Amino acid sequence: MSTEPALLLFQDVLGQRPAVDLLRRALKEGRLPHALLFQGPEDVGKAAVARTLAAALMCERNAEGDPCGRCPACRRVAAGTHPDVLQVTRLPRKPGARRETEEDEEEDDDSDATTARRGGGDLKREIVVEQIRELCAHAAFAPREGRRRVFLVDPADRMNRAAQNSLLKTLEEPPGRALLVLITAQPHLLLPTVRSRCLPVRFAPLPVRALAEALQRRGVEADQALVRAALAGGAPGRALSADVETRRELRDALLGTLEKAAAGPSALAELPALVSAFAPKEDEDAFLERLDLAQALLRDAARAVVGNGGADALLHADQVGRLRALGSRLGRARLAELLSALERLRGDLRFYVNRTLLTEAVLAALAGGPIP
Repeated sequence: MSTEPALLLFQDVLGQRPAVDLLRRALKEGRLPHALLFQGPEDVGKAAVARTLAAALMCERNAEGDPCGRCPACRRVAAGTHPDVLQVTRLPRKPGARRETEEDEEEDDDSDATTARRGGGDLKREIVVEQIRELCAHAAFAPREGRRRVFLVDPADRMNRAAQNSLLKTLEEPPGRALLVLITAQPHLLLPTVRSRCLPVRFAPLPVRALAEALQRRGVEADQALVRAALAGGAPGRALSADVETRRELRDALLGTLEKAAAGPSALAELPALVSAFAPKEDEDAFLERLDLAQALLRDAARAVVGNGGADALLHADQVGRLRALGSRLGRARLAELLSALERLRGDLRFYVNRTLLTEAVLAALAGGPIP
């Protein structure tokens, strides 16, 4: 059995028809812009589609349109080794490096910034200016083998302000054969001047039933497909890879924590235990997963109490009774304020907000305290 990483072809992308059709049309007409902003929730396929787009520009068999997925160029794009497809992401933190300030991040930067790949381990909080300067220098070079040089910045919202400003000149006066793809779940954290110089390509979660049907077409049994789609929040990548039982347990535990916090001022006495249940000492990615899941549950609670579209409109329709009770207890106005605050606080995490304090503020607000 081959161990080579598979390249997702445009025809195999789950959902995202508007995004895929836009990119295919631009490729066929030769009108692909110099900078794209792939924006949408986590795990809905943004990074995979970006690699497919890069492969389409490198493919040795197709001059335009879809990549073949089989030629040496396509295989190297899939493996992350093509010389004309470079990724910028957060770098691993050096052992013993200090964390306290943004300056520490800058001083601890690595020289191989542009070609670093996302991986495990303790990552720096930000993409720093030296990485973007290196990207801009490489963008001026002609492609070695492909038709374009493609730079994938993921997650783009982790560029600090200096890094974003450093990118502006390349965005304003792009080298003729460079393509920049910024990938983000939080486009509002990018400077308006950065966003305005990119063509937005929007990605969205799939409705639960549509995702379940797509999973069934891939051989997943009907009951399992519906459970996976619901627990994944409509995100195809998560639905395909998630440990269903582990995610179900996490979802139910978080919903229980939200219910206890929303019981009223009496819940404040239990705040330390609730915080510990919501935000145990894990890495940042694990905490963000919990935060995203909590947001999805609160959105469902808001939909349930409004009755917008019935249970089928909920990502977590199997918990409609509990979600409706939670929504009724909090009320539509309070839920809207909480969701807005959660989105803002999620962005603030990149500026070294303490996760425990953030969780305390959110759960206290659920109990009737001030909105953080």
